[in-house]
Amino acid sequence: MKIRDGLRALAPYSTRLAGAGRWLALGALLGTLTLTGSLGLLALSGGFLSAAAIAGLSATTAMHFNFFLPGAGVRFFALLRTVSRWGDRVVTHEGTFRLLAGLRQWLYGRLALLSPRQLNRQHGGETLNRLMRDIDALDNLYPRFLLPIFAATLTFAALLAVFAHQAPGLLWLPALLLTCALLLLPLAGWYLGRDLLPASIRERATLRRHLLDCSEGIEDFSLHAQAWSRQRERTLAAATRWLRTQRSNGRRGALLRAASTLLAGLAAWACLASAGTDAQLAGPWLAALTLLLLGCGEILAPLASASLELPGTAGAAQAISALAGQTPATRFPEHGPAPAGSDLKVIDVGFAWDAHTPVFTALNLEFASGRHIFIKGASGCGKSTLSQLLSRLEDPQSGRIELGGIALEAFDESTLRRQIACAGQFAWAKCASLADNLRLADPDASPAHMREVLALVGLGSPDTAGQLQLETWIEAGGASLSGGERKRLGIAQALLRNAPITILDEASEGLDPAAERALIGRLREQLRGRSLLWISHRDQCEDCFDLTVDLDSRPFSTSSIPVIL
Repeated sequence: MKIRDGLRALAPYSTRLAGAGRWLALGALLGTLTLTGSLGLLALSGGFLSAAAIAGLSATTAMHFNFFLPGAGVRFFALLRTVSRWGDRVVTHEGTFRLLAGLRQWLYGRLALLSPRQLNRQHGGETLNRLMRDIDALDNLYPRFLLPIFAATLTFAALLAVFAHQAPGLLWLPALLLTCALLLLPLAGWYLGRDLLPASIRERATLRRHLLDCSEGIEDFSLHAQAWSRQRERTLAAATRWLRTQRSNGRRGALLRAASTLLAGLAAWACLASAGTDAQLAGPWLAALTLLLLGCGEILAPLASASLELPGTAGAAQAISALAGQTPATRFPEHGPAPAGSDLKVIDVGFAWDAHTPVFTALNLEFASGRHIFIKGASGCGKSTLSQLLSRLEDPQSGRIELGGIALEAFDESTLRRQIACAGQFAWAKCASLADNLRLADPDASPAHMREVLALVGLGSPDTAGQLQLETWIEAGGASLSGGERKRLGIAQALLRNAPITILDEASEGLDPAAERALIGRLREQLRGRSLLWISHRDQCEDCFDLTVDLDSRPFSTSSIPVIL
């Protein structure tokens, strides 16, 4: 990656502070005070000891030597260094955590706008890597590079003022170190890490993806030893490559830190060697200025490590921007109208997942408000696609869908989600308590209401919620639940929305006919007066509904619209 491309990738994030700007600014100030205290303590101690040694050469100079003021200065700088370093760590860490949390919320908000099809194009490990490791990589940009650069600039400015006042002939030494901090180290770090660091980030992402595949496919791998052996080999090979790049990165970082420390040491020796040219430079000031230059190694060493990681940070920023910069396939206006009713019309809708396999061509349907409809058809006929179109998780390529006489595209997302609740074919749960999962649908739901809904879908009784208590902890993705429990949890969430239209896709999957009929009966009673679209490839309970739409009987023509009244 070229420097220009890296700067372009990092530029948006240098000002996107996610509400942590005050914390980082205070951290930069405390970092400057820490460096000031460190250098001041080192220089004043050296000058004080040198002055005390010179004063001890005769009784007269010893009597007139003032050791109270330098002693107070040493204590002051020692306290300043200790307090400001502690405050710097606390404030900078707090600011960094707030910043990274804000960036994750921002990125998650951008991902939430994408359609399920766009999200499914991303491997779960890749998305997790962007949200976690790539965001974490930006930690190098703020507290490890930008803040130290700011503190180093202010500290070197103070050093330049001291040298200009006491030893103008040696002014070029702090100027050289300042140039090294602001220009030479970042350039050297970039060229040393431009190939290695992006490779390290890629290998780390590959390793994370393989590990996630191992975790998610553990049940399948346990049944197929050969597949597990191949997956294990791929994972171990990825780990070996990543460790190799980490080792090389560590060596280059050590080399750059050693070079910066050596430069500070050479500057100190140059100060001693050049001191003879300045006859007015007293012995204590010579010691103080020499130690000031030697202490600059404390400024340069952290910048060396951060500069080496800049290409990797730029690569992470580039990957985050590429993910966040995707244009949502489904866009909602900020404010939209309120629907006049809850009837649904599908008018000349055409949709295809790809150019070669059209799902619908000129599909026409009309669902009157308050009816309970059974939508059936063989696998692959478009039942789940229809549910996604009706809930506007996808937009048709042609035609339109109307709710209450208004096209779905006109509604803002909040209004549309209040009108249509949908439990998809593939149920999912987040890593939280059962109550927290239910509150995703209704944040204000009371425990009693949640227990009633759980009892309604067959997950317990209104008093105890059965085996699943509201405080029951659900593992990521619903791994601690059975497939039927995840499905019924999705139905419970849809019911808590209390929407005029409820769409349930394969809601009875895994249930025997008797349990399926009992569930349908309870749901129909609960949704009396509201619309219910029950989608299933099983037709044993077709007689439980008001009317049936068979998608296998397509194509529907405009002149023969099935009107569900």
